[in-house]
Amino acid sequence: MASNNLRPHCEAVLHVRDIQLASSPDTSIWRYAKQHNFHLLTKDEDFIRLLLIEGFPPKVIAIINAQVPVKDLAAFLLAHLEQVRAFLTEQEPSEMLLLRLP
Repeated sequence: MASNNLRPHCEAVLHVRDIQLASSPDTSIWRYAKQHNFHLLTKDEDFIRLLLIEGFPPKVIAIINAQVPVKDLAAFLLAHLEQVRAFLTEQEPSEMLLLRLP
C-alpha cells in the first residue's frame, strides 16, 4: 500500500481502508475528506469530476497514467513530495494539482 511508504514523510496519510471507506462511493469519500479537512490523492478521474461539480475544498492531487505497481507509484510521489507540500500549503489555494507519470 502506497500510504505505508508515504507515512514517514507526511504528517498524516490515510488510505480509504484505514477509515473503512474502501467499498464506499466516491461521494462518501469526498464528504469524509471535506468534513475532516483532508485532501485527496487519487488516480481516479471521478474525483476530478467531483471537484468540478462540488468545488473546493478538499484539494485534489490527481495522478495521471498511474497504472503502475504500488512501489513505483510511491517512489514517484516521494520524488514529487516537495511539489505536493507546496501545493497543500500555498497561500492562494488552488483546487487541483495534476501529476503525470511518464
